[in-house]
Amino acid sequence: MGFELPAAVGAQLGRPDLSVWSIAGDGGFQMTMYELATMVENQLPVKIAIINNKNLGMVRQLQKFFYDKNFVAIDFPGNPDFVKLAEAYGILGLRVTDREQVVPTVKKALEHKGPVVIDFVVDPEEYVYPTIPSGQTVAEMIEEPMQELVQ
Repeated sequence: MGFELPAAVGAQLGRPDLSVWSIAGDGGFQMTMYELATMVENQLPVKIAIINNKNLGMVRQLQKFFYDKNFVAIDFPGNPDFVKLAEAYGILGLRVTDREQVVPTVKKALEHKGPVVIDFVVDPEEYVYPTIPSGQTVAEMIEEPMQELVQ
């Protein structure tokens, strides 16, 4: 968490001939968002996809399913406007709020010669599968939500 953007900057420096993407949650992105300045200073065309659910999504998923919905220290009600943040650095900022916008927005990002930040606004109740519960093995992974966990 928080490694995505610096790693993408390094990858882009190492392979300027390739399209490099950073995919991060809103929490992880905020840990290293200062690298936007590095991208601008070095004219790096990194594309950034922020999965913005206004919380630590994986931690929320664990707390919901395995800790009786005891949600602790996971919410980000004060997230910045990531599109405005991108624009403050002179970077193209885009926002996706509906599934139908995903493909055209990604195409627009790919066509843009410089860096791009895409703020993918996601419902906090959307979870990631497959997932491996803490202390379990790969053989015990949950591949889709079990009805008793979702309720």
